[in-house]
Amino acid sequence: MSKTRLFALVGATLAMAMIVVFFVLFEVTRVEGNELGVHETWSDGVIDEPLQPKTYFFFPGFMHTVYTYDMSSQVYVMNDTSGRDEYATGRDVDTYTVQSKEGQDLTISLNVRWRLDPEKIILIHKTVRRDFEEKILRPVLLREVKDAATTREAIVAYAGEGLVELQSEIEARLTDADGEVRRQGLIVENFVIEEIALDPEYLEQISKRQVAMQKKERAIEETKAALEEANKAEAEAQADFKRAVVEAQRDKEVGVLEAQKRAEQEILAAEADKKKRVLEAEAEKESGELRAAAILALGRAEADAKKLQLQAYAVEGADAFVRIEIAKSIAEANRGVQGYIPEGMTINVITDRIMAAIDGIVRPGGTATASTASATTP
Repeated sequence: MSKTRLFALVGATLAMAMIVVFFVLFEVTRVEGNELGVHETWSDGVIDEPLQPKTYFFFPGFMHTVYTYDMSSQVYVMNDTSGRDEYATGRDVDTYTVQSKEGQDLTISLNVRWRLDPEKIILIHKTVRRDFEEKILRPVLLREVKDAATTREAIVAYAGEGLVELQSEIEARLTDADGEVRRQGLIVENFVIEEIALDPEYLEQISKRQVAMQKKERAIEETKAALEEANKAEAEAQADFKRAVVEAQRDKEVGVLEAQKRAEQEILAAEADKKKRVLEAEAEKESGELRAAAILALGRAEADAKKLQLQAYAVEGADAFVRIEIAKSIAEANRGVQGYIPEGMTINVITDRIMAAIDGIVRPGGTATASTASATTP
């Protein structure tokens, strides 16, 4: 055998020997994952800090004990075995009978889900150690159920909303952070009333009472329905009446508004016509005044022209101008002379006489011209 193999064999032997000595010399204690441990020694008593889940090694001969406590949720029941959960603890037949407000027996089946408070595991170990349900939970549970149930009538607590209210009240007391159960180291997670049983004769009375109440309620509902129907009909009639009144009032107001509108339109038309006539009269007046002013101006202009013309005739040499103008007029007049001329009368004779007359006008008091003086009637 080689030295290497010899050394390996010796080493393995020594290791095995050390392992055996270790397990002989040391005590192995394991705290599971859902547990807490309480370490208690002869010299120091209960250690204040609980042991967390893991494996612990202690020297043999060291006088001590490790107590483990299950920290998971548990169910405590108070009913008969037929309705018990497989994980529940409790007595085989353990329904709880209390009296209602009117003295009727209420047989209650219930269950409570609870667990240990990890912060008070040392207190529990020192005061209770075991039988938490019987020593802590049960007494408080019975008292809270009794206190709540005895304030209610049996028919109210039996089922429906009354049962829910009863369960909620008891659960609130058991789960109160400052409640008695919590102070002693248990945490109640929920509380359930599985069933409330009543005396059969009382149930029969309740059944008859409920039937009577149902009939009464049905009659009340029918009466309410009839009353509502009557009220509805009355309301509809009132609504129709009010609608008719409103419509009549509306039609009246519309007629009044239309009449007022027509009257206002007529007034506006009359005022417009009046204004039109006034404007026309004023325009006619102004037009007449303008025409009168024009005529007056024209007359004045013609008078001034005549005056100027006559003044022109009075100046020296004006007779020649007058003669020329008259001669033009005579010549124009003679163009149209037709028909009979008196015997011994010629155009020249007529013209000479006219010119003599003109001379008399132009030069009043003077003698006739030679042509005029020598003119004779043939």
